Amino acid sequence: MEQLNTKDIITPDLLCELLCNALTGNRAHVSAERAFEGLSWRQVGQEVPGSPHTNRQLLKHLNYWQDRLISRIEGMKVLPAKTSDDGWKFEKAPSDETIYRRELGKFLTGIEYMTQTLLPQSNGLIDCKGDYPNGFAVIQTMASHISYHLGEVVLLRRMLELWPPPSGGYTW
Repeated sequence: MEQLNTKDIITPDLLCELLCNALTGNRAHVSAERAFEGLSWRQVGQEVPGSPHTNRQLLKHLNYWQDRLISRIEGMKVLPAKTSDDGWKFEKAPSDETIYRRELGKFLTGIEYMTQTLLPQSNGLIDCKGDYPNGFAVIQTMASHISYHLGEVVLLRRMLELWPPPSGGYTW
């Protein structure tokens, strides 16, 4: 059996760095800021034929699950969603720019909270979090969830001819 080198061991600091990168898209996907950059409240609610959701619904869905998963990490009791539809029961478009900016700000603040507050307190993430082995696993779930749905946001933007954003972006 091959012996492990110390550089092969995932330390809590390295785990925090990897999860931070996953949450922010570093080395994996565009950031949440970039995915929504330049979208107006009207554009975020535009429908794409054949797509079950708008970008606004994706954003609301991300906020729904982010709130639930952060609450788990913070030790709050989180009741299971009754159906998968619970995370999708949102209007296709916001009613104005203020509402959209508030929703986007909430999502970005949640990512910042995980990367700047929760992950640096890695000792607080060791405890069991319901059906997750620990807080690290909860954050990994959120990072994967964000990555998955930001891919959908970019795809919908491309289909609406709203990609790349004003600052540029990957097209592959």
